[in-house]
Amino acid sequence: MREKGDWKVNMTFIEFFQLINTQLIPKINRHSGLGVFARNRSKFEGWLKVELIDCLTQQFADVEPEKNRVDITFDDWAVELKTLNTNFRYPNVRNRTRPITKNVQSVINDVAKLNRLNTPNKAVVFIAFPVQHNHLDWQPHLRRISDSLTELRYTEFFFDGDVPGVIYCGHVWRTPDFT
Repeated sequence: MREKGDWKVNMTFIEFFQLINTQLIPKINRHSGLGVFARNRSKFEGWLKVELIDCLTQQFADVEPEKNRVDITFDDWAVELKTLNTNFRYPNVRNRTRPITKNVQSVINDVAKLNRLNTPNKAVVFIAFPVQHNHLDWQPHLRRISDSLTELRYTEFFFDGDVPGVIYCGHVWRTPDFT
């Protein structure tokens, strides 16, 4: 058990992104059940919330899910999560149509919601799958999201079964122009 003096305070956006890379992505890589979800283009936002909270509780005492209609809060942070299943064709992935435009809009709506909060640090974390970051058809959708953010960082990875995915972490710091 950690002592109260061991808890981290005032995490930066870069440190938050590094936590995702070092702790969350390895959980995704070794989870065979997520590979089944990815191959079937099924969402797994609940799993993502549980696992990110597990990572955060190693450093913060006050991690809470669903506080004030925000997916995760901790320290002076508010974080919204999404999983975006695309309709792009990939080997070993079931061909299904998915409402990618609606999925992208849901991330943009989360950014707008976070912008209305009086919380010093805000981020949106979303996993897009199956897709690679530089996929030409993905770029216009990603640009719509990134235009609403101060900063967007990403890491590419593979689900079990070689299904490509990208985890994005967007810093919500300014009021975006949604016109």
